Amino acid sequence: MNANNTISDNTMDSLERLRMENVLLIEENKKLSETVDWMHDTIWRLVRSTQRPKN
Repeated sequence: MNANNTISDNTMDSLERLRMENVLLIEENKKLSETVDWMHDTIWRLVRSTQRPKN
């Protein structure tokens, strides 16, 4: 019975670590996605500003 409790405790600890790692990865992915969006917008803004005909 003790071995089953140990396995369950180890499994629960592993699951909690994986859950926390998943949360951190989701947050990091969100920040990276926002950065890519910002870069995309910035690049297009620059491209449009250089393509305007000069008067």
